[in-house]
Amino acid sequence: MRRTAEDAERTRLALLEAALMAFEEKGWRGATFEHVAERAGLTRGALHHHFRSKAVLLEEALTWGWAEYGNHLFVHNGEATLSALLTEFVTLLRDDALFRALAASTVLVAPQALTDRSEKNAALDAWRDQIAATLPSTGEADSETVAGLALVFLQGLTVTAVTRPDDLPQPDELSAAMTALARGLLT
Repeated sequence: MRRTAEDAERTRLALLEAALMAFEEKGWRGATFEHVAERAGLTRGALHHHFRSKAVLLEEALTWGWAEYGNHLFVHNGEATLSALLTEFVTLLRDDALFRALAASTVLVAPQALTDRSEKNAALDAWRDQIAATLPSTGEADSETVAGLALVFLQGLTVTAVTRPDDLPQPDELSAAMTALARGLLT
């Protein structure tokens, strides 16, 4: 029976999702092809058909994941954008296991696995630029510096979500906390 392009794409997406979850759960060394395939409910052969190496699998999973979530995080203008970005990022870390796996794989696994960090650095530079472009001109803080600090904070939130998730701001205090943080970064 011949598979359709849609079937192949569904298989590929299942493998990408399983890979992110496996990398978060097992780390770079522990997330074997066997584990990823099993998590996706597929064979190791299916995984090898779509991805020639674990590094390629990680790179493609990160690229796919950030394409899926990236634009969703940038939705408002001015200070509200930074506050909304921070709030949405924490909400996704708390409530969306796939996003948490994506963020954790980016921050904790990719640096161990990928020797060429130029693509990751370019993506972070693009995020910094996108954040900086939405910031109001305050005269007190350079927008690139504020955007860079916001990225540092996002990476710290990711590590916290993996190591001490109860330390993340609770839903009832999240909006006020992120609004105050955004305001503080801007002044």
